[in-house]
Amino acid sequence: SFSRSSVNYTSGCQTAVSNIVMSVVVMLTLLLITPLFHYTPNAILAAIIISAVLGLIDFEAAWLIWKIDKLDFVACLGAFLGVLFISVEIGLLIA
Repeated sequence: SFSRSSVNYTSGCQTAVSNIVMSVVVMLTLLLITPLFHYTPNAILAAIIISAVLGLIDFEAAWLIWKIDKLDFVACLGAFLGVLFISVEIGLLIA
């Protein structure tokens, strides 16, 4: 879901129709192209996802939170590290 959000954000999608189009493309990809990825190493697939997700991190907003309220920044950092190293659910719980 992070990579789909990144694609939506990068391509400038603003309506829910983009999610419908993306679901059809993902379905067709899973049905037709997935066998081609069988021999692709997991490290390469992880690198593709990481490069897509890096655009979602807003360092300027984190710096602004740091300047405004240090305690909010600690919550932001805790949520980020929780999502990064454990899971989305734990990161949200920490936040």
